[in-house]
Amino acid sequence: MRLLGLAISCCVLLMDGLLIWRGVRSRCVRLFPLFFAYILYDFSSTGGAYLVYWVQPSWHASVYWFCYVLSIVVEFAILVEISDHIFQPFPAIRNLGRSLTILIAVALGLTYILPALLSSRGMRPALLDFALRASLTKAVILAALIYAARHFGVRLGRNVAGLMLGFSIYLGVNIANFACVERFGDLYASILWVIAPIAYTLCLLVWTGALWEYAPMPGTRAALPAAGGDSEALVLELARFNNALSRFLHK
Repeated sequence: MRLLGLAISCCVLLMDGLLIWRGVRSRCVRLFPLFFAYILYDFSSTGGAYLVYWVQPSWHASVYWFCYVLSIVVEFAILVEISDHIFQPFPAIRNLGRSLTILIAVALGLTYILPALLSSRGMRPALLDFALRASLTKAVILAALIYAARHFGVRLGRNVAGLMLGFSIYLGVNIANFACVERFGDLYASILWVIAPIAYTLCLLVWTGALWEYAPMPGTRAALPAAGGDSEALVLELARFNNALSRFLHK
């Protein structure tokens, strides 16, 4: 089991490093700053945890759990990044979407996620409940962003679609895993710590393929020759709302 964990961690470090290298080469780092900040954190925390394990093994458990809990929080940056790119053609709406994404995450964090950490059931059940609730919260926000993209006729480029696909796989597996642990307890707990890292490795694999080259957002359907009247009317309404929101924010 320890060798399997080391192998998975090496794969994570390799793909994180590859993503950072390709991001710099393809200039995606400037266009997806929050995402690559998360990848840099993941690379640093994973490498740092193993460094502590080799240098000071008695500290490893504390460092690992601290990095794990912090990573659950930092992952919300990916949702903000996705929101920014969905509403990229409309700067005022994009800023509103970012603010709403952050506000929803904070509100759900205080009312739904934080109580899991403050429960008196013990550290391990509290952390598992915290991870499950955080994953459910992210899944709800991601579903709302997917609906918004579909409703407003936004055509997602390969980069953003890949971010959403990889994150969806990761969140879906996490929700199923943590729910099974709560339902079956220790019978499933040993499986969790194998499947969860594998799911994240698969997520990184999807992200690496999606962000290997920069693919600009095609824009909305109304910008395309084949767009229908309904799509054009919808984008005109979005443009009017964007202009009205811009004037309101600059008052």
